[in-house]
Formats: sequence, C-alpha cells, structure tokens
Amino acid sequence: MKQVSDNIAHDLKTPLTRIRNRAEATLAGKQKPADYRAALEATIAESDQLIKTFNAILMISRLEAGYSAESMTGVDLAEAVRDVVELYEPLAEDSGVALEAGPMEATTVSGNRELIAQALSNIVDNAIKYSADADAGPRVSVRLERADGEIRLSVTDNGHGIPDPEDRVRATERFVRLEKSRSQPGSGLGLSLAGAVMKFHGGRLDLLPADPGLSVVMVFPDKDRS
Repeated sequence: MKQVSDNIAHDLKTPLTRIRNRAEATLAGKQKPADYRAALEATIAESDQLIKTFNAILMISRLEAGYSAESMTGVDLAEAVRDVVELYEPLAEDSGVALEAGPMEATTVSGNRELIAQALSNIVDNAIKYSADADAGPRVSVRLERADGEIRLSVTDNGHGIPDPEDRVRATERFVRLEKSRSQPGSGLGLSLAGAVMKFHGGRLDLLPADPGLSVVMVFPDKDRS
C-alpha cells in the first residue's frame, strides 16, 4: 500500500502541481500573447495525459468487474497485429528502433478487438520506449504462434529488460513503475491494463526474460485445439 501510495503521489499529484504552478507563473507577470498560448497548450497536453490515466483506471476496474460479454466477437489476431505495427512504425522510426512482425497466419479468438488492440498497443509502446537503451541496435519484434493448446502473441525487445523475477511480477501492478522507468512519461498502468484485458479474455500476461531484453506475451486459450 505504501508503494502504491507513493507512486500515485508521484504520477498524479506531480502533474497537477505543475499545471497549477504554470498557470500561476503565467498570470504573475506581463506575458506576450504567444507565452499565454504556449502555457495553455502545455496545460491541455498535461491534462490529456491525466485524463488518459483516469480512463485507464476506470477501464481496469470495469474489466475486473466483468465488463460486458455482449461485446465479444471473433477477432483475427494477425490482422490486429498488422494494424498496431503499422500504427507504431512512425514512432519506432523516429526513436531509431527497428519494429517488425514475423509471418503469421490468420488466428481467430473470441474477444473484444478494441481491448485487445489497446493492450497490444500499450505493450508495443513500452517495448519501443525501453529498447532505446539496447547495447546493440534497438529492435522490437512481434510474433504470433500456437503451441501447447495456447495462442501466444509476444512482443520482444532487446533492451536491458527486467532481470529480477520479482520486479517482473510487480511491473503488472497498478501504478508500479520500476526505478529506471520513473524518468519516462507514463502512468504505470499500461501493463496493468494489458493484464486485466488478458484476464477478461480467459488468458494471462507473461513477462519473460529475452536475454537480452524483455518478452511480454499475451496468452490466449486455443479453444479450437483444446
């Protein structure tokens, strides 16, 4: 509880304080119109991030409460992967990260496409962010495979990863951000949301060492082959 409270204080109270201080400083002196505009734009951007954080909290709570089974349909995971990779290719390129998806056959699961895409997007975004410290050329790969009665959608980077098994478990908890992550933008809810999405789909989220790097695996039950 103390760890969670400390992280909430850092990730929610700090940006609210920045917003207030920026507004106070802008009003305190004689500013040019461009200065007021810049202050308002910064305030809007920071407010948007706070709204995303609260929306993520609400979504996690809804998923843990059962959400709505009426929104479940057949979802082609290969198609979802292609869409997410295409969406994140510009960000990866700007970050100097090679983002690629291996060949994959059409693989359908019963689920909510929006939730699955959101979870995958969070994981890919994290992988791009944390592969930047790779000793070799930063890269992120996405793979989809069937094995042992499961469908495994994995996102693997070659950064420094999370060597400590206990830290890998903690990384999926709400508001938990490991020490090296605290300088990065974010709320510490991305993996927690992904984990809640997978639980909602009757699966799980695995964090595995990639040597080097980290592999985050969305594991779905393969009902067609179980």
